[in-house]
Amino acid sequence: MQKSTSITPNPPTQTLLTATEREFSQTFIRDFRSPHARQKEGEGWKTYYHTIPDEFVKKHLNGDFWLGTKACWYPNAYNLDVDSPTRAVVQQIKATFEKYGIQESQLLHVTSPSYKTTGNFRVYFRLEYAGKLPTFKLGSGVLNRVFSNIEIYPQKRRKDRLPFGRDSHIIADDILLKNLSWEEQLHFFNKLDPIDIDAFPRIATIINPSQPTATPVSPVGNVAALMLNGLEKLGTRYEAQYQILNFLWRKNWIPGDAARHVKNWIRTKNNGFSDKVNKSAWRTINAEIDRQVESIWARTALSDTPNNLTSKITASDLLEAARLFPGDAVNQKRYISLVAYYRPRSHHDFVFVPYHVWYTIAEKNQYQHFVNKLEQLGVLEANRQYQVGKFSRRFRLQLPRGDNKAIMQDGRNVTDYYDALKAHFANDPRLIAEAMKLNRMTIWRHLRKNPAL
Repeated sequence: MQKSTSITPNPPTQTLLTATEREFSQTFIRDFRSPHARQKEGEGWKTYYHTIPDEFVKKHLNGDFWLGTKACWYPNAYNLDVDSPTRAVVQQIKATFEKYGIQESQLLHVTSPSYKTTGNFRVYFRLEYAGKLPTFKLGSGVLNRVFSNIEIYPQKRRKDRLPFGRDSHIIADDILLKNLSWEEQLHFFNKLDPIDIDAFPRIATIINPSQPTATPVSPVGNVAALMLNGLEKLGTRYEAQYQILNFLWRKNWIPGDAARHVKNWIRTKNNGFSDKVNKSAWRTINAEIDRQVESIWARTALSDTPNNLTSKITASDLLEAARLFPGDAVNQKRYISLVAYYRPRSHHDFVFVPYHVWYTIAEKNQYQHFVNKLEQLGVLEANRQYQVGKFSRRFRLQLPRGDNKAIMQDGRNVTDYYDALKAHFANDPRLIAEAMKLNRMTIWRHLRKNPAL
């Protein structure tokens, strides 16, 4: 942020904040009081040496001007300020997060006001230490060692522009989600999983050399390890079930599927660390899981992550797949996977489809053959004017005309080929086989193998 050009000492009249506005203030301003600054579009920053008034918070969120503050004692949010990003810088940030096991569910990418012209953006996240908010000194000390060449906010000496004001939008999987309100953006930030400072082990050891070394046991919060390895000590079953269910809720699972998954997981991964399992009290355990599911899925109707908005399949897409590849379930599935990725990005003239996306659509040694087939059918056009290392190859897919309504299940976009067939044709093998020109027995065997949507 640039330095202030003027100072205004007199505070305006206080106004009352709504509950959500107060939640924003408690999240990003917390106990910081003064000095703060505001900036209107096309003007410099003006510094104020009084307590931040409610009116300033309201006007920031309404887009009247931007509000900037310095770090408080216990920040709830940190961000990387990525200016004029190059591919190398973006890859470096991504590689650093991956190196320390940081997941996408722990990060939120948000545009800066100059995003349209410079591509500037922020990466927001939360930190925790021993289950609590770390001090600013501890949190900033760790981050400045890890990201030594990227500016990190908040800071004690420089003011930071608060998010979710004017021209502040979430970026999810290269899509600018401009239609989200600031309330929805705040919702997504508050649902971020915090990053434990211990994710940076060497740095945490340097900062806390006297901290006792604990026995290396996977914490319940490490859901990936928990799902893979199962229970590791007595007295953790209930909390472990809750953590996994909460993780599945964040991944937008349907409640029934999540309950069945966790019930199967505790049967196969209890490792003998549960008294109720050892007593075969399955009716009690299943009832507990059902109550946990009901409690977690009753929280909100909002999907947990904006990335859930980036895939879409329509009924017209299924019929087009049958027209292009009659009787060929493999290529129908590949086509639907491509459409699911392409549709939300179809407002672009040409859409960048990364290699890692192609590799999920078709095998690494088969995707080019599939691309050639679509080009021969006249539904895919490749932009041949690309340069390695500067900008990548892009594609234009001719989408079928028809209803643009997404196929959904329990309010969620269905993004898998077979799930879309089951949802649209009500699990009826005869209807699926007839519409998709497929063998009925093949469809019947697949539905029998995967009965639950």
